[in-house]
Amino acid sequence: MTATNVASHLKETSVRLPNGKAILSASGQFPEKSFSELYQDVRACSAFLKKKGIEKGDKALLFVRSGYELIVLAFSLFFIGAVPVIIDPGMGLKSVLRCIRATRPTHMIGIPLAHWVSRIFRKSFTSIRGRILIRPNQFSKDTLSAPAEKSSAPVNVSPDELAAIVFTSGSTGPPKGVCYMHKTFDGQILALKENFGMKEGEVDMTTLPIFALFNPALGITTVMPEINPSKPAQASGRSLVKTLLDYEVTTAFASPVIGRKIAEWCERESLRLPHVNRFFLAGAPSPPPLIEKLASVMDNGQVIIPYGATEALPVSYCTHDDVKRTRKSIDQGEGSCLGKAIPGISIKLFPVSASPFGDKVKEVGKGQVGEICVAGSTVTEEYYRMPGATFDSKFCFESQTYHRMGDLGYFDADQTLRFLGRKAECLQTKHGPLETERCEAIANTVNGVRRSALVGLGSKDPVEPCMVIEPADEFRDQKARNKIEEEVLSRLKTYLPGFEISQIRFENSLPVDARHNAKIHRLALAKKWTQKLAP
Repeated sequence: MTATNVASHLKETSVRLPNGKAILSASGQFPEKSFSELYQDVRACSAFLKKKGIEKGDKALLFVRSGYELIVLAFSLFFIGAVPVIIDPGMGLKSVLRCIRATRPTHMIGIPLAHWVSRIFRKSFTSIRGRILIRPNQFSKDTLSAPAEKSSAPVNVSPDELAAIVFTSGSTGPPKGVCYMHKTFDGQILALKENFGMKEGEVDMTTLPIFALFNPALGITTVMPEINPSKPAQASGRSLVKTLLDYEVTTAFASPVIGRKIAEWCERESLRLPHVNRFFLAGAPSPPPLIEKLASVMDNGQVIIPYGATEALPVSYCTHDDVKRTRKSIDQGEGSCLGKAIPGISIKLFPVSASPFGDKVKEVGKGQVGEICVAGSTVTEEYYRMPGATFDSKFCFESQTYHRMGDLGYFDADQTLRFLGRKAECLQTKHGPLETERCEAIANTVNGVRRSALVGLGSKDPVEPCMVIEPADEFRDQKARNKIEEEVLSRLKTYLPGFEISQIRFENSLPVDARHNAKIHRLALAKKWTQKLAP
């Protein structure tokens, strides 16, 4: 595929499927939109943005709620060759302001709250020369009423031109601005088409809004479920399942927490998902019981677990059948299943190191644990205005630019990639390195354990390994906790005998990311319990 402006893909779709349903709202917040109507809205919005002074190459900070506004504004910026800057507000105000200062956007397009923040913290917004206020009722009235030029078309771009800056979550380090080129978007669109069979006429319900940007380019109907976009993890299982059934959704994209709500509601109400062909679980590791439970309510579909990161997505994937095949080894601490690389993607393992990789770096031996590194069409090449971070994370090997995922893993006997946890969260114990995914998978098999976290006690290496357990609601009395502790210690001793794990602690609720409640803040837990248990 020759790289083109992402908005050009939408234009082509609007010609092929002018009356096809593009965007639907389960909450009724906006009217149904066809692909031709969506493209007309994008053209009108592009004209509006140009009148406001946004030109090709300008960086526009995009602070609007997930939904129709986000899709139209993002495509409108692509249309004129401007660069949307996308920052997840869930990372916290301090990190958001740091990202803005690093990016130095020229314009800000945002809801009233964003404008209020920009006035209060004006020192972080000194690069802004144009501000566009977006209110729900104003968006359609002003933004979409601008007359589009009859001959207007998406600007021509080169494959290596900057298309968007998307910031990482910052879960294990400072957020970094990932540079998406137009060729990167093309690579992702092609990957979705050729590896997951996604095609025109599909109906997608997504609770991970950034992925919805590809749907208009693919000719796929996007259904916006009735959820709070700032806190999707609080969504009702009932309303999510109702959306899946009412709109005959064929594809769903969600975090493990959302997937669990859907699976549990279906189980509770004896409901099936007959139309769903594929259910993507992404954003955090998905435990095998959840994957199997979700698969059990689908008549003809697959649960798909794509592997990747903001810097590289997707690079591999596995299905519920792969998880079922490897379930026993997962439960025994041998790492979760990541599947095999998609065509066009190279996955290699290199020695675990905090230092940048030089030209002479060599792959680890067969079956050995290493840092997962990837190269290919869906892999980004740099961070915006962060040459140090780019140098640390990117390196050249066999004439390809590889990205260091920051994840630990190995290839098993079947050459399936296995995931052992984040490098930053691996414990250096007196008995050697201990990865999170080994221990947590073992603990999570114990009856009464909702989820668990491996943390290190101590301020310097070697640390003492400790399992922090979040029990299910009905297992919170002391007798139940004692039984859980006994069983967890027994299983850890059986499958990880060399590490002598003896510390078990309990939390009613593990600290997780505010948005999707999927990523556990293990480093914060380690600090808390180290201080709490200090003599």
